[in-house]
Amino acid sequence: MEVSHTLICFFLLFSLQDGSTGLVSAQVSVYSGIEGEDVRVECSFPSYRTRKFFCKEPCDNEDVLIETTGASAQSGRYSIDDKDGGLFVTITQLTKSDSGRYRCAAGTSLTQALYKDIEIIVVDAMLDGGPSAEKTIDARTGGNIAVRCSFTENKAKKYLCKEECKQGDNLVETISKSDQGNGRYRIRYTQIIPTGFSLYVSIEQLTQSDSGWYRCGLGRPDSKDLYQRFRLIVTDALTTSPKTTEHPETTKGVVLYVRLTLVVLVIVSSLSVLVFCRKRTCKAKKPPVETQHDFVTETDREYDDIGEAGRSRSRPVEISSVHTHARYTRPNADETDDYYNIDTASNA
Repeated sequence: MEVSHTLICFFLLFSLQDGSTGLVSAQVSVYSGIEGEDVRVECSFPSYRTRKFFCKEPCDNEDVLIETTGASAQSGRYSIDDKDGGLFVTITQLTKSDSGRYRCAAGTSLTQALYKDIEIIVVDAMLDGGPSAEKTIDARTGGNIAVRCSFTENKAKKYLCKEECKQGDNLVETISKSDQGNGRYRIRYTQIIPTGFSLYVSIEQLTQSDSGWYRCGLGRPDSKDLYQRFRLIVTDALTTSPKTTEHPETTKGVVLYVRLTLVVLVIVSSLSVLVFCRKRTCKAKKPPVETQHDFVTETDREYDDIGEAGRSRSRPVEISSVHTHARYTRPNADETDDYYNIDTASNA
C-alpha cells in the first residue's frame, strides 16, 4: 500500500514537470506596470530554499537578472526581498522592453529549483472604474501604445473602437481569452484573481491620424455595457515635446528671428571681407617711386652744357650699365684728343 502511494506521488510530480527538475506553475501570474514607474511581483517558496533567482525567459544562466542567498539583494533596477514568508521582486523605472515572461526560482541552481512563471505587461495607462476615469495619452509617430482597462464583471464580447463606436465600427474584437489582432490593433483579455478582469488593448506604428477618443469595453458598444475611454494624441516624432504643438505661432516667430539674424551676420561678414580685399588690391597696383629721376636729369643737363661748347668736336656719349660715364673733347685743347672720364656717381 505504501508502495502504491509512492508511485502515485511520483507520477503526479512527473506529470507537472517539463523535462527539468523544476516544478512548473499551473498558471502564469500577470502583472501590469506603467512605463517609467515600478512593479512588484510575488514569488512564494519554502524558507529552506536558500538560493533565489529571478530571470527572463528562456532563463538560461546568462538570463539571470538577480540572485542571492541572503534575505535581500539589489542589482541595477532589480531587487529581491525575502521576508514575511514571501519572496518579492521589484523592477524600477519600467520600459516597454521589460514586457515579457519571467521566472522566480529557488534552489541550489536553475536546473534544480522550484520556480513560478510570471508575465509583466508594461502599459501607458491603467483605466479603473467607469467612463469618468478617462485619461489622455501622448505618443509619437511610429511608436506603440498599450492600455489596461479593468472591470469587475465579465462579458463574452470584448472590443476596441474609436470615436462614436457604433455597431460594426470596432477596430478589433474577440470572444475568447486568447490574443486577437487586426492589423495594427490588438486585444487581450485576462482574468486576475481575485481583483477582477483586465482587457489589454494596443496600437502599433502610430500615425497622427490615430489621434482621437477610444473606447475599450465589454459587450456591445452601442449599449450601456461597461466601457472605459481614453484620448490619444499623436505628435510628430521630430517634435521635442507635445507642448510645443500648442503654440505654433511662437515657435515660427523664434525660428524666423534666428534665420534673419543669421542672414544679417552673413551679409556683414561678406562686406567686411570684400572691403579688406579691395584695399589689398589697390596697394598692390600702386606704381613704384622714381628714385633716380633727379640724378638722370642732372646728368643730362651737364652733358647738354658741354655739348653746346664743343658741338663740332664732340663724340657720342657711351652709357655704362653700372655707372653713367660721359666722354667728350676738352675745349681749347691740342689736336690730340684728351678724354676725361666723368663718374656721375662721384660728381653726385
